[in-house]
Amino acid sequence: LIPEAYALELRQLQDAVPPFPSTQAKEILASELGLPGGAAALASTFRSLSTEPLAAASIGQVYRGTLHDGRTVAVKVQRPAILDEIGLDLYLLRLLTPLQTRISNAVNRLPTYDADIASAQALVDEWGRGFVAETDYLYEADNTESFAEAMARRGLGAVTSPAVVRELSSSRVLVTEWVDGTRLDLDASPDVPRLCGVAINAYLTML
Repeated sequence: LIPEAYALELRQLQDAVPPFPSTQAKEILASELGLPGGAAALASTFRSLSTEPLAAASIGQVYRGTLHDGRTVAVKVQRPAILDEIGLDLYLLRLLTPLQTRISNAVNRLPTYDADIASAQALVDEWGRGFVAETDYLYEADNTESFAEAMARRGLGAVTSPAVVRELSSSRVLVTEWVDGTRLDLDASPDVPRLCGVAINAYLTML
């Protein structure tokens, strides 16, 4: 859908973004869990919690933890002030959209109509709604559970999602069971083509 160079650059936003300080992340985690002792009180919920994140993305970063009941979990903590950053980016993008539309049309030797600019700005607005929705981890938790249920109903049991630990999740923290895995584009296993077929089937089913 987009040039390969753009896709490779955007892929870095998935798990190759510099993390924010873990001290700050663990204070956010303690606050969202309602622990009055701050980060020092996390031991009352977690038997262990990785010192640094195992992955960091554009909206949050993930730690590996163990609960007192023995479950291994992934703990995703949202970046501070991420809504402010998204709001600013969208404002600038919307501001520059008319200019970008005119330049793109000029390069293709096409006239620019008001409807062209309106359509482009409507697309930015739609992106914005999606970005803002992604900052609500309870919404993500709902989608995670709905996805697993939908795949099971359609007989695609090979495709599922990690179980959400609801009692430890909030709009800024998402705790799920830990699942070991690898990205298909980085795996040399001979089973990758079959798994890609399964993934495409699941994707088309969602559509």
